[in-house]
Amino acid sequence: MKLVYRFGDSPLPSLDQVGGKGLSLMQLFQAGFPVPPGFVLTTAFFEPWIVLLKATPVWKQFLAADPAGLRDVCQRLKAISAGYELATEQKKRLREALIVFDEKTLFAVRSSSPEEDLGSASFAGGYETVLGVPVDRLEAGIHTVFATCLDARIVTYKHERGLAAAAPRIAIVVQEQIASEAAGVGFSVHPVSGDPDQAVFESNWGLGETVVAGRVSPDRFVVHKPTRKILERQLGKKERAIVLLTGGGTHEREDPRHEQLSLQDGQLQALTEAVIAIERHAGRPIDMEWAFAGGRLHVLQARPIVKRAAAETKKEKIVQKIWERIKALVQWRA
Repeated sequence: MKLVYRFGDSPLPSLDQVGGKGLSLMQLFQAGFPVPPGFVLTTAFFEPWIVLLKATPVWKQFLAADPAGLRDVCQRLKAISAGYELATEQKKRLREALIVFDEKTLFAVRSSSPEEDLGSASFAGGYETVLGVPVDRLEAGIHTVFATCLDARIVTYKHERGLAAAAPRIAIVVQEQIASEAAGVGFSVHPVSGDPDQAVFESNWGLGETVVAGRVSPDRFVVHKPTRKILERQLGKKERAIVLLTGGGTHEREDPRHEQLSLQDGQLQALTEAVIAIERHAGRPIDMEWAFAGGRLHVLQARPIVKRAAAETKKEKIVQKIWERIKALVQWRA
């Protein structure tokens, strides 16, 4: 089984090989949408690490863990996996995939679970994403993202939805990082009213992570799809912005432009055309992540809009905030 798929490779792999995000990006890239180049490390790429984990005594504890002890066991599994090195064949395939990129290229490293971004399940915000990764830190970024398939939140989420929680599988997308001036998310239907004639876009200056993670009050725009008329322009507070650092990594700061709208009308028109075209291509309503850099629109990912009960969505948001606070407290103490 192949260990790596470039976005342009054909025939297309299965969902089980490259996950929802990876497969979607390959389909969009090959359909001619402005997707930054990249590749997917398949589930087979990480199978040696999974085999090693299953041979540890901690794995038996993981299988027998109750909810109260799950987090501790998962943390121990993550610590063990952090010591795994890429085998000779893994390193070879990774080097081959990197040949087409300049040595100064920065990358975004994202999860692509076989269960993620499906119409019946959304892991948005659950898996880790590492941005602005230089080539010499790529293996570390891959380790960070891989470890999230062992996260207690992910295991619990999968268990609650009848997915194979005790059989972690993950693929990882490695994509050229866009140094965006503005970025955010878009919906091909109104996410609140469900109106199919209204596209909604939320944006901030810099990278789109602040919008995706819900860390700021973004600018919000509503466009009437049939006429392309802009129905609403709402200025957000945009309290913080994340920018890409030249040598790698990111920096969060206040942006002096927070009182200005982060999108111009021409950019909204381009976004509207893109979200309509991707919706038509997918054959169903979608949400997408996008970025503008150098006047060009880049589509970073797109996925089906998952309809969930309001109570479930509210519960997940509360749990996500609790985990974020715990993580922040641990980092502060460290």
